[in-house]
Amino acid sequence: MKNKRFLRLNIPDWLKWTSAVLLLILIACFVFGIYLYNAVQQDKTASYEDVKDEVIAETELQTIGSVKRFHGDKAYYVVYGKTSNNNQKIIFYPFNNDNADIISVEKSEIISEETIQKEWKESCRSCNLFDITPALVGDEPSWEITFTDDSDRYVIDNLSIYDGTRIEQFRFKQMFK
Repeated sequence: MKNKRFLRLNIPDWLKWTSAVLLLILIACFVFGIYLYNAVQQDKTASYEDVKDEVIAETELQTIGSVKRFHGDKAYYVVYGKTSNNNQKIIFYPFNNDNADIISVEKSEIISEETIQKEWKESCRSCNLFDITPALVGDEPSWEITFTDDSDRYVIDNLSIYDGTRIEQFRFKQMFK
């Protein structure tokens, strides 16, 4: 019978310890990153219940469906809800709780999000849609459409929420690919 020799790798102790410490640091950074992400997300939505209570107290809404955030010239909560006579409304409620800046939009008077999306798809077939959300340009309610166009530019398009006319559009080209 032949003697089989096994090749043994002799790894220096300092390399073993350095690798172990680096692995522990990477694991700790990963765990901290997950914790930080969850903490930020909870903080972001923590005020939604207070906003719902304030909007019900200060506006004609009786029930609230959902709350989003919008950051333009000023920061607003976008609140979807219904009045006592079942009219659907979108309320732009300012972060600073200033009642004078509350903007209310009757959903029956606006172009629906589905209609805006359908018209957008017809006009830009090779584009990639990210989001359509209610927004404010100045004090004018609009639909903010974010997408990449056929030239691979990131586009923010604001259309009037009432008639779909363009208010403003920003196109950003990529510097690095």
